[in-house]
Amino acid sequence: MTQALHTSSTGINAGQSQINVIANNVANINTTAFKAANVTFETLFSNTLSYGSAATSDGGGTNPKQIGLGTKIGGITRNFNTGTFVQTGRDTDLMISGTGFFVVQDADGNQYFTRDGIFSLDSEGNLVNNSGMKVVGAEGLYSNSGSSTTVKVPKNIKVTVEGSPDLQNKTLNELNNLTNALKTGDLGVKILGPDGTTVGDLVLTVDDLNQTVGDMVAAFNAQIAEYEDDHTVDLDFDVSINGDGTISFNSGTNTVTFNQDTTTSNFLSAFGMSDQNTTSDVLNQSVTIQDMLYNNDREATGLEDVTVDENGIVTAIYTDGSRLTKYVDENDSIEWKYITKEGVEITGDDVTTTGSVLADTNFVIELATMVNQEGLVSINNNLWEWGPDVGEVYYGMAGEMAFGTIESGGYEGSNVDIAFELSNMITAQRMIQMNSRVFATASSVMETLAYLGQ
Repeated sequence: MTQALHTSSTGINAGQSQINVIANNVANINTTAFKAANVTFETLFSNTLSYGSAATSDGGGTNPKQIGLGTKIGGITRNFNTGTFVQTGRDTDLMISGTGFFVVQDADGNQYFTRDGIFSLDSEGNLVNNSGMKVVGAEGLYSNSGSSTTVKVPKNIKVTVEGSPDLQNKTLNELNNLTNALKTGDLGVKILGPDGTTVGDLVLTVDDLNQTVGDMVAAFNAQIAEYEDDHTVDLDFDVSINGDGTISFNSGTNTVTFNQDTTTSNFLSAFGMSDQNTTSDVLNQSVTIQDMLYNNDREATGLEDVTVDENGIVTAIYTDGSRLTKYVDENDSIEWKYITKEGVEITGDDVTTTGSVLADTNFVIELATMVNQEGLVSINNNLWEWGPDVGEVYYGMAGEMAFGTIESGGYEGSNVDIAFELSNMITAQRMIQMNSRVFATASSVMETLAYLGQ
């Protein structure tokens, strides 16, 4: 009878443990990005009365005779399925749709994983969670080592935009200040002498948008030279690149007009030129951005809003309408991008940032994924830390490789299924009740045996 007492007590203890897990699940039904747990059971050691015997030519075999000694918790597993999207309308509230964890860092530099994407900017412009931990930024698309920089947005910046001296080496497709997309075709040019007579009437051709501005200007000048040779005339006319990021049609004492009858390219409108304006708009601009810790400069502009796209790239929007962000270039490098208040995009090497804040900041939110996410150890504040069975951890940006994408304007809700939990709670309750009945029965039999000798 003592065996029955001990066996039923294992069932009672196992049922109580299951109720404890269910209670925690139900308590966290509204916890951000909570992952429900589930208990599974295993048998304990069995008391073997007989191992059985094999069949022979004279008789059949027998099966083992065993009496089980109860149950135990086999495991407590986590359900890492994505929870529902809870809309808040806040641009810094984020949810990972798919695989991955945000990485946050405490004041001592310790890093943790979380699916809780309720973030905000602190007084210094750091992107932080509800506990004040800083959100870590990605330094590349995919890596097996984490980043040490955090996401920080300058609250005030001072911007200096000017023509880029590197215009000559830019391709026509890379020009960042075209009001219209440039199209290939012909440009009719008429040269008038001081007396108003036509000195030359030629056609310049734009046939390759992947050529550099320097090559285009050289091709124009070669076409001008060919016209002069064919017509035995000196047009006193050439095309040049200026240091302020413009190009000019130079004609000395002559006058340049553009012959629309032979023009098939939108060269004039795209470059901001006309009969009265033979110098183009600034075709390529460079920008110097300085972060201001305090808005004590009349030319500084303050932060108005922050948005995050599906790749976790942060865009800072300033009060003058300009935007500071990052992008992934053709070499898979993460580069700065500045968009002026007029909508001109300045990218890559044409963006220079100065100041301690911009030097240490990151505008791309890092995600982490691991071989075995169920090996993570849950701690408080919706955080997870590395466990010995996690395996290799990989880092990168959302939407790349194995990482999910980011949805802004809301957070991930708990994935607790209340119907499933209540069903499990009923079965756990019945498990305890029935094992208690067995316990009481065994106790009653022992009491009867105690009186047999009287």
